[in-house]
Amino acid sequence: MSNVFALIGNFHPVLVHLPIGFLFLALLFHWMSGKEKYAGILPAVRIAFLLGMISAVLSCVTGWSLSTGGEYDEDTLDYHKWMGISVSVFSLIGYQLSNKPNTGLKKVISVLTFLLIIITGHLGGTLTHGEGFLTKAFNSKSDSSRSARKNIINVQEAQVFNDIIQPILQDKCGGCHSATKQKGGLRLDGKDWILKGGKDGKVFESGNPLGSEIYKRSTLDPLEEKHMPPKGKPQLTEQEMTLINWWISSNAGFVKKVKEVVQEPKVMPALLAMQSAVVSVKKPAIPEGNIAKAPEAALDSLRKAGVIVLPVAANSNWLNVNFVSIPKISDKVVALLAPISKQIVWLKLGYADLSKDSWKLIGQCNNLTRLSIEHTNLTDESIANLSGLNNLLYLNLVGTRISVKGIALLKPLSKLDELYLGQTMVKTNDFTTLQKQFPKTVIDSGNYHLENIPADTQLLKAPVIKK
Repeated sequence: MSNVFALIGNFHPVLVHLPIGFLFLALLFHWMSGKEKYAGILPAVRIAFLLGMISAVLSCVTGWSLSTGGEYDEDTLDYHKWMGISVSVFSLIGYQLSNKPNTGLKKVISVLTFLLIIITGHLGGTLTHGEGFLTKAFNSKSDSSRSARKNIINVQEAQVFNDIIQPILQDKCGGCHSATKQKGGLRLDGKDWILKGGKDGKVFESGNPLGSEIYKRSTLDPLEEKHMPPKGKPQLTEQEMTLINWWISSNAGFVKKVKEVVQEPKVMPALLAMQSAVVSVKKPAIPEGNIAKAPEAALDSLRKAGVIVLPVAANSNWLNVNFVSIPKISDKVVALLAPISKQIVWLKLGYADLSKDSWKLIGQCNNLTRLSIEHTNLTDESIANLSGLNNLLYLNLVGTRISVKGIALLKPLSKLDELYLGQTMVKTNDFTTLQKQFPKTVIDSGNYHLENIPADTQLLKAPVIKK
């Protein structure tokens, strides 16, 4: 029976616009027919009210069926339901009075019908798109994802969940999983709701990102039905996925501060990007012009090997390739990049021990704008292969064996904006020299120092030996 209700409810988005159109047309004709030169359209008023009444009743029936799924805020849903029923009743009254002479009652009914349609439509928009949907175009604070972000002056003092993770979930998941709408019976706007899960079970398993649907579904191919956020909605950035993965895998929970959680080198750039008086998420550019579509066979081979391959945007042939889900990256898998080397613009290939041929292949991906090869076996010799990546904007070399001599080979990369060199062979006194060689590049040394506070340490005393 539930399947029947679901089928009927699916027609609601189709039918719900009909009464709006018919009744607005009926009201327009009614107001125009009051003038002598438009008196001839009076019969059309009755027909428009009849069609509006029928479609309003059908919208109520299908809307009621759709509401049984339990995915919407009950209070807003109740208001929307009764306003919709009121529209049906008033359209019936309008139909009955449509062949009567114009009276004060007809004018009152027409005005009330107009107002009811507006209120019902507003509540429907709130249910499907969230609170303030109809007015967000006039609200400068809602024109970007920064509306949910908190200003973080010192990221180490920020709370992992409240200040970093919750704003991401609100931005990218709040449209379908909030107090207003709970698709699949799931809310993600608070600790208790996240731990409760949805109709399909739990979505969060501390310490296990791939066992947590809240993260796992974001790594699926965008074309898959279960990929989240859904196709057409703003997708999680690589930085946001890194932070969510870290939150779950590090057992940070819902009350810990950043400084109380283990921070691996690969998460530090993402955390530092959150630290600003005005928080913003910088999106790397995509090369100008179009590119041919990558061979499907090559994409299939990479995905079968466990590599995450995603388009950087809808209807784009530029690709984001991520090896994060492969425990041990082999040269054989890296070789699969060759047929799509021109399409790759973002590549994450950390924690890999690569051969000379693999480094040479990466250097041939000359459309790369973002490259993360942290904790790899990159050396001053192999970095020469990267000197031709003229479109590179972001380069993460954290934890590699690169020295200042090897970095100097990257001077031709005039577009390089960000360079991460923490835990490398580059010495502290070398950074002044490098900054002169790369005056337009922000160079991150990775030397983060946290101020000690009494709560960080404990005073140990020798036990008292009783005689």
